[in-house]
Amino acid sequence: MSDRSAPGANAGEAAVHRFDGRLRMAPADREQLAARVAAARPVGYVEWQQAGIDLLLLGRYEDALDHLDRALELADTERRRVSVLINLGDAYRYRGDAATAEILYLRALESARTDVPEALSFALQHLGKAMAEQNRLDEARVLLAEALTLRRAEADSELVESTRATLNALDELPIALPPAVAALLGDAPVRSGDHEGLSGEVSFVGNAYWVKRGPRAVAEHARLNWLRDYEIRLPDVAAFEGDVLVLADAVAPSLASRAGLDDAEAAAIMGALLRRLHSIPITECPFDGRLDGLLAQARRRVLEGLTDPADFDDDHEDLTPEQVLERLHAQRPDESDLVVVHGDFTPSNVLEGGILIDVGGLGVADRYRDLALAERDLLDDFGIDEVRAFFAAYGLDEPDRRKLDYYRLLDELF
Repeated sequence: MSDRSAPGANAGEAAVHRFDGRLRMAPADREQLAARVAAARPVGYVEWQQAGIDLLLLGRYEDALDHLDRALELADTERRRVSVLINLGDAYRYRGDAATAEILYLRALESARTDVPEALSFALQHLGKAMAEQNRLDEARVLLAEALTLRRAEADSELVESTRATLNALDELPIALPPAVAALLGDAPVRSGDHEGLSGEVSFVGNAYWVKRGPRAVAEHARLNWLRDYEIRLPDVAAFEGDVLVLADAVAPSLASRAGLDDAEAAAIMGALLRRLHSIPITECPFDGRLDGLLAQARRRVLEGLTDPADFDDDHEDLTPEQVLERLHAQRPDESDLVVVHGDFTPSNVLEGGILIDVGGLGVADRYRDLALAERDLLDDFGIDEVRAFFAAYGLDEPDRRKLDYYRLLDELF
């Protein structure tokens, strides 16, 4: 059983990969593949794509994304673009970022339906596997059944067998919870569909636990462990194993709900908490959140189409993501005022009682990365008086408007 990773992949790829028990590509000979990667000097689209696939097979996902992004830049036909979008979806999925992978597969599928019919079965197959891994088996069956019909019509026996084998193995593909997490939640926990803070990447289980999975969960766990040495109230970690983080529900609403507090009190809680966080010595923080890394991430998100201009603030609604990125480089401020920032400091991420949540973006950066988002959300959801109360509690009389505007603009791409 085999399946070419995407239309347009090099013929030589089949010689260096196989499929593991979860129907994911894996190296047939790791040493041979590593040597091929070391010798690679990619120049054009094909070489960058193949190098990206090879790095994916080796589990070097960040390097794979870098190479595949370059292939995406060089893609000169819609067929090539769809091909590398599928590869990018694989890279995100293999490293545990199912949400981003799904976005890319869906974009590939939409384009294949309208412009690249020869790529349609590949997009369906890869998205179907992704749905199966998330235990969305009914959706997976629909996608894979369509892929099978197309491949039978194309009379490609190798691809027909690949899709048939995937359909037969569907019940084995869902990614199980790690043992420590399953011991706490059960193998099939019931997830709430109606609760403040619910999102596509976070689920609320048993009215007691918040469950996160993937690279962001791993990053948040590391930061929670580090931050507990300081006087910051945080949610309790109920379990962590592999890439799954389970947090005990703090049984407190966020300040965005304003439950039990007047607006000025909520703003003051935010200002005092942020002042305390920003007082932690940066020499003790192992995490980086400065502009070099952020702008690189922003560039990737723009290139891969992961930003949504429809969500831009009103004064940015006429800009494209590319124009936002260009402006961010042209107007980049100095970073001489470094502190330990939260990275997404908004009323939604502070619970009543001053409990700080969603710390996965914490790191050393300019203090205005936090101040800008706090001001924006307080102004939108509360009002100018609450913004003044926030800055007073933080201890800043005259904030730098240029930096506030810059970091608000930066957030448009995240």
